[in-house]
Amino acid sequence: MIRLQSGDRGHRSVSRLLQAVLEEYEVALGSPIHAYAPASHLSSPRRGDGLHLHIFALPARPHWFSLWAIFPSVEMPAVFSWGLRPGTERALAPRKLFAQGVLKYDHSGHAIAGILGENIYLLFDLQGQPEELVPLLLRKAFDLCLGAVAGVLSLETGRLPHQVQIILHRLSHPTALLTLDQLNARGDRPGNGDPEGGVEDEDWMQKRIAVKEENLKELSRQIGSQTRLLNSCRERLRMLNTLREAEHSDEALGRDIEALLGIPAVRGVEVLRDRLCVLTDTIDTVVAGKRYRLGRFRLDIRFNGDVAIRNLTRAYGYYDHPHVWNAKPCLGNIGPSVLKMVTEFQWVAAAELLLEYVKTVTPKEWYTPIEHWEELKA
Repeated sequence: MIRLQSGDRGHRSVSRLLQAVLEEYEVALGSPIHAYAPASHLSSPRRGDGLHLHIFALPARPHWFSLWAIFPSVEMPAVFSWGLRPGTERALAPRKLFAQGVLKYDHSGHAIAGILGENIYLLFDLQGQPEELVPLLLRKAFDLCLGAVAGVLSLETGRLPHQVQIILHRLSHPTALLTLDQLNARGDRPGNGDPEGGVEDEDWMQKRIAVKEENLKELSRQIGSQTRLLNSCRERLRMLNTLREAEHSDEALGRDIEALLGIPAVRGVEVLRDRLCVLTDTIDTVVAGKRYRLGRFRLDIRFNGDVAIRNLTRAYGYYDHPHVWNAKPCLGNIGPSVLKMVTEFQWVAAAELLLEYVKTVTPKEWYTPIEHWEELKA
């Protein structure tokens, strides 16, 4: 159930606009959202029963500090690059009230909201804005803040964190479309939305150009984020289909382990829940005609294609190998090949390629010189 409390600042039409957005997010997230807009600008943090949105408010302070009616404020001419209505350009200053929480800023550096647990405090006068901007600004504030409460939403709804993130990405798509609608509606002529702005001058044009540029940057970021999410989902689907089609049997895996143990440099193989581990024998390498002893390694080949390489006997500080720092190898152009082999369950081929990688040292590409390892005298 959503409750919107506006005190004597209530605007019925604006409240209906807020209610529509809140209901959309509540249904999508599967979590109640309670909204408060106190006339006093003070609102105590709530606990439990979903999320709590406090509009143009700060967390309630100790009683003795609340005796003063003066609230610290800052000049905020625009939010998310949208100019605020004249007379509403003062935002609440958070100061140290969110020391135990998180402050969220827009890309212009303005503190837009503060987060305390499941409570989101909007620091600007949302209800005082033109009706056509209220839903857009609320959606943008949610898109900015809800990622920080994904853990709360995960516990509240029983969804996995990545499932919550996918829902938040989906909700940001209508925000981008609404942004485009508002740009088209408000950008046709000078003074649109400003009764006194009937003349097109250089100052006005510079401001409009700045706003357009900032909005285009934000839209570009959203498109990039959505594209990455789409590609990630496609990759997950592809891997699931591969797993389903492959039906990698115990017999086939047994044959692969047998083949791996037949490789001279391999002394052991382990199959864990999320990866295949290959234990090597002592590996030497030759650089500039000199032979060096690198040591024994553990190759962790995860089923998602990630690779970790650890030196079990001769690591040099955080360097497991001239090309490996803290178990993270610089695979370069063989990285895609390893990923392809893993997704196709070509364990032997993947292990052989990684063994060849460990045996090869290229001076131009190393993280640290080979001289940190023991040189073997003839």
